[in-house]
This record gives sequence, structure tokens and C-alpha cells, in this order.
Amino acid sequence: MNRRLTFTAIFLSLCISSLAQESIVRYDDSVHPVIAAKGSWIVGGTAALTGHDNANYNFAVVSGINSVGFRVSVAPEFCWFLRDNLGFGAKVGSGRTMLDAASGSIDFGSISLGVKDFYTISQDVSLTAFMRYYLPIADSERIAMYVDAGLQGVWGHSKESDAHTGAIVGTWQDKWKAGLVVNPGIMAYFSKHVAVFASLGMAGLCYGRVSQVHNQVDSGSRGSFTMSYMLDLTSLNIGLDFYIGKK
Repeated sequence: MNRRLTFTAIFLSLCISSLAQESIVRYDDSVHPVIAAKGSWIVGGTAALTGHDNANYNFAVVSGINSVGFRVSVAPEFCWFLRDNLGFGAKVGSGRTMLDAASGSIDFGSISLGVKDFYTISQDVSLTAFMRYYLPIADSERIAMYVDAGLQGVWGHSKESDAHTGAIVGTWQDKWKAGLVVNPGIMAYFSKHVAVFASLGMAGLCYGRVSQVHNQVDSGSRGSFTMSYMLDLTSLNIGLDFYIGKK
């Protein structure tokens, strides 16, 4: 009887040991869920349209605002995954902005500043080459954090003038900037091959330059260098991505 108990105890010990070893072999914390598989593609981007129309509007220290304006932008992107969750891609952006301010004033006690018949219109084009890496949240294959890091170049042109008198006066500007950018974000699948994402411009190292001509006579220029690390909610982008290939 004692021998049977001894053999039973030894057998159970060996089984438990074998199961434990199997669990250890199967468990590997270096293996992460696959959000985008090697060889797959992403095609997507963002689009935005905003506008306003103020009629004798007052806000804080600004009063008598009469203005109309809009901003429209599109930014398609594509990305190819060299490894699981690691891809390389590019994004092309284009935007146009208009502001027509007929009147408005800012009052700080005894100091008063006003604007009248101010009109500006600008357009810009950007190109970004980036590397993207997904960080799955827990063991989920549907939701993940990610970070884009890459090189960005932006070119733009703007005109500031008096749109109401018809006089050929104003300032024409050519702008460009280039640098390194880091944009973190979060994404979530809501179908097998379609995901919604939100990204936020957080860090950058950029150099830019502005060349201008005023009234077609005077000229000037300005150079600037910026290094930033901040959470800027004005740079929040929300869009859709379509995943092509196996997931």
C-alpha cells in the first residue's frame, strides 16, 4: 500500500513538473500580439474642414469681431510592414486657409488695438517619411499604441492684403521648414481590415525660413529654429487606416 502511494506521489510529481516545464516553454514574453503582419500594407489618412462666421462677436478682451474664414486639409498616407508591427511609410499633406477680418479690436485697459479690412489666404504642402512601430495594449490584437518617427518637409505660400479697397498692396510670403518629428498615437480595429486612429504631435526638431515681399517693393526674410517636446492638442489628428494583406 505504501509502495502504491509512493509511486502515485512520484507520478503526480512528474506530471506536475512536465506541465510546468511545458508552460514555461510555451510562455515567451518577447512574443507580442500582431497588429499588422509582415508584408501587409496600410492605406489611409486624414481630412478636415473647419469654418467660422463672426458677426459683431465678443470674446474675452476681443470685441466687435466681424470675420469669415475656413481651413481645409487632406493628408493621405501609406505604410509597408518590413516586420510584424514595424513598418515604413510616407504621408503627403495639403491645406488651404482663408481669413477675411472686416473689423475687430482688443482692449487692455488704456491700450486698444484694432484691425480693419485684413485679408489673408495661404496654402501649404508637406511630405513626411516615417517609421511606425505598434505596441499592443495587454494581449489585444485590436487596439495598440504606436509611434511615428521620421523626416518632414513643409512648403507654403501666403498673401496678406486689403481685400475691400481693391488696392494692390500687401505682403507675399514663401515659407518652408524641415526637421525631425515624433508623433505618438493610438489605434483600434472596428472591423478586420479597417481601423480608426488618433495621433498627436509631441516632439520635433525643425528649421524654417520665410521670405517676403511687401507692396512689390520691399523684401525681407526670417529664419527660425525650434526644438519642442510638448502635448499640443491643436496637432491632434483623427483618421482611418485600411489594412491590406494578412493581419
